[in-house]
Amino acid sequence: MSLIDRYVHEVGRHLPRKNRSDIQAELRSSLIDALEDRAGHEPTEPEIVELLKELGPPKTVAASYYPEGQYLIGPPLYPLFRLLAGIVLAAVLGAQLLALGIGYFVAQEPIAPLEAVVGLLNSIPAALGMLVIVFVILQWFEVRPEIEGEPWDPGSLPEISESETVNRGERVFGITMGIIILVVLGFFPESVGFVTTFGSELFTNPVIAQYIGWITFSLLFGIGLDIYLLWQGRWGTFTRIAKIAANFLSIAILFLLVQGHTAWLAEHGASGFFTVLEQLPDTINGGWQVIGMAAFRLGFGVALIITSLETLVMIFRLVRANLKSGFSPETVPPSRV
Repeated sequence: MSLIDRYVHEVGRHLPRKNRSDIQAELRSSLIDALEDRAGHEPTEPEIVELLKELGPPKTVAASYYPEGQYLIGPPLYPLFRLLAGIVLAAVLGAQLLALGIGYFVAQEPIAPLEAVVGLLNSIPAALGMLVIVFVILQWFEVRPEIEGEPWDPGSLPEISESETVNRGERVFGITMGIIILVVLGFFPESVGFVTTFGSELFTNPVIAQYIGWITFSLLFGIGLDIYLLWQGRWGTFTRIAKIAANFLSIAILFLLVQGHTAWLAEHGASGFFTVLEQLPDTINGGWQVIGMAAFRLGFGVALIITSLETLVMIFRLVRANLKSGFSPETVPPSRV
């Protein structure tokens, strides 16, 4: 029976430690019974080999004894892992934004977009990696969280609403564009401008250069929120409030950019939006640079209007969602303390 012993031992190497000995004893007994039923006598080695071939490789047999399959993080632990991963991700992004904000507004340190991106790329994988390691250990020891909660009521199921579903394509596009802008601001800040004539040198926009810190802060906040929305898959009260806050920050920055371009244009004799169109470039102090700066101002002005309208829509949806849920002080469940 040495071949059977070797087979049972190899199967045991791929079994969870908790039930290994019991499963090995059961498997050995089943193999011996099967051989006795087939042969009716002391089984020969070819008969043992034939039976083991029918059963399959030890890894395959061991996998059949896993009640939940072989996972790094099994189904019982995954909901908790997903929740904590979202918290960890939000905490890392929040800490990065807080550090940037303190450095910029308190210590008057300029924000370096490249360093901010590198910091996120280093901290997020490290934090999530440590969380994964913890849950892999919990899975290995078959720890099962006992979460007490209210009895589930089918009436609590949320209504199907397209407005509550996150547009993943829009979020991915926002993340991609945000990262591209951060890379440009980090690696090529002098390239944020325009060429006045063919073959001439690039004219760097002086107004944008003044607000790189604010722009970086806003982009990081928006990227973090989009990642969180992709993780959640639907809008909620918290995410709507966060999006409204992000939009207000964008509106403030866009307003500063429009005002900054207006001040620059006023110094060069073209403060109004349509003044540039009424005069030829060679009659304005600054020539085609004024045309380019006016184009930037127009673009930021359009973005300001669009962002403001989007914010109004977000506020309307937030109020409507709360009214539908019947939120009021009277509907808050009493404390159990």
